[in-house]
Formats: sequence, structure tokens, C-alpha cells
Amino acid sequence: MPDEPAAELNESPAKAPAENEPNVAPSPADTGAKRRAFKSRLISTIILITLLAVAFTFSQTWIYSFFFAILSIGALIEYFGLFPIRGFRRFRWQTYGVSVAYIIFLFGPVWGFEANWLSELDGLAVALLVTLVVLERLRSPIEGFRTLDEIAATIFGFIYCVLLFAFIPKILMLPLTNEVGESTTHYYLIYLIAVTKLTDMGAYLVGSLIGRDKMVPHVSPGKTWQGFGGAIAFAVAGSFTLYFAIGDQIPIITPIHAGVLAILLALVAVLGDLAESILKRSLEAKDSGALMPGIGGFLDLIDSIIFTAPLFYIYLLIFK
Repeated sequence: MPDEPAAELNESPAKAPAENEPNVAPSPADTGAKRRAFKSRLISTIILITLLAVAFTFSQTWIYSFFFAILSIGALIEYFGLFPIRGFRRFRWQTYGVSVAYIIFLFGPVWGFEANWLSELDGLAVALLVTLVVLERLRSPIEGFRTLDEIAATIFGFIYCVLLFAFIPKILMLPLTNEVGESTTHYYLIYLIAVTKLTDMGAYLVGSLIGRDKMVPHVSPGKTWQGFGGAIAFAVAGSFTLYFAIGDQIPIITPIHAGVLAILLALVAVLGDLAESILKRSLEAKDSGALMPGIGGFLDLIDSIIFTAPLFYIYLLIFK
């Protein structure tokens, strides 16, 4: 999700304000940029909730798999598109192919296809991609360190956009039920997305109102410690709200867990937002894509969920 106004992305790191500089009143341009950023965050949140609501309403596995495939492959395409040098997109088709195959086999158990080797699917997918990349690289002359950089960027893109986000369908395939034995996996997914997105909204709202002390200005000049506090506060408030609203459908989440889990998810969500900031600022890109004007692309929609989904999956495995 977009985490800083365009003006900030056009600045070089040397222009980031020093900690002891006096506070300057925001200009009308800054205010307008913040409003646009807030609008983009709100719309992206609504889009994700709407997609989840559609899938939840019909409760069909193919709908979940379709949305996951579109978001993950879309994010991967945007990832390669961020690189201004063609060489870093050299292995994109191999990555797309492995990603499609991975998604098909990931949902294999749901469609009735089961095999022992599916438990090692993640490692097998990485091994296959590395093999295909090396085979492709044999066709061209070696270009020093850049050759390894291209390979590393390819593998990272697959892990970042596909493997990490794949914990969403992994959560959906967990055997989670309520007290009467009804499947409630979808409610846990609602909890995850709601708390993650509330973290992002809290960071932005509080940071815009009272943010002063920069967290990591060399990565994201717009992030402040005050906003970080807002992220945790919104996550905790949202977690307990969901506990009281749908607690009977998510029995694993007790009041104590609601507090602790909210803080953990907030911490990881902020890290996920910063991870995309590192990616975009390193490649001097404003947004990861142009799927929706003012919002960005697929990566901007799922950046924080990419990091919170694995944590939540581990939590459910431990306490289910």
C-alpha cells in the first residue's frame, strides 16, 4: 500500500529531515498529499474486505483460489516491472510458470489430489525455479556480480510475492471449527485482514495528526513513532472488537490472545509496509503498479498481509 506521498519519494535520502530540526507547518501541497494517501489506504482496505466478503458469502474454494492466484501473480508481475534494467526481468517467465504450477498444487488437497511430496511443495518450487534460472543463465555471458544480483532478485520475488502470500490459502485449509463443529476458517481470515488493515490505518491517521519523531527516514520519511503507536492502538482496538463481535466463531482467540496477537500482528504489519518501502525506494518507484489511480497495484494492496499471514498461520498451528 502506498506509504508516502509522491513528494517524499522524489527526495533523495540526504534531504530527509534531521532529528533536531524544528517542526515546520505542513504546506497545502503536503496536506493534499496526505489526504490522497489516506483515500488510497481507505479504498484499498475496502477492496480487500469486499473481495473477502464475496468469497465468504459464496464459500466456494474456487473463488478463494481465483482471488489468491490473481493477487499473487499480479504482485509478481508488478515486482518485475519495478526493475528499470531489463536483465533483472530476464527470468520472469520461468518464475511465472513455477508460480502457476505452485498455486495449482497448493490447492491440490482441496480438489482431491493428495500426495506425500505436497508437504514439501514450497522447497520443491524454489528448487525448480533455481534450476530453471541456472539453465537459462547458461545461454548468456557472465556479467560479474550483476549475474548473481539478477538471480537473487528473481528468487526473492518468488518468495516475497508468492510463497509468503501463500499462507493465506494455507490458513483457509486448516481444520478450524467452532464449538458445534462448523468450519469457521473464514472468520479467522476476516480477523487477520481486519487487524492488519486497521494497523495500517492507525499508523497513518495518528502519524498525520501528531507525528513528529521519524522512525526510519532513510526508508520511509512519512513513518513516525507516534504513528507506530497509533498502529498498535488501532490493532488492539480492532482485535477486541472482533473478539466481542464474532468470538464464538474464533474460539482459539481468547481475550489474552486478542491482546497479544494484536500487538504481534501490528509489529509485523508495520515491518511489511516498510519492506515494500525499501523495495520501491531502492528502485525509485512511486507505486508498485497502476491498478487503481492513487492506490497503486497488487503489491500495494497486500504488502502488510504478506508478512502477517505467516505469523498468524503459525499462531493457529500452535493453539488450534
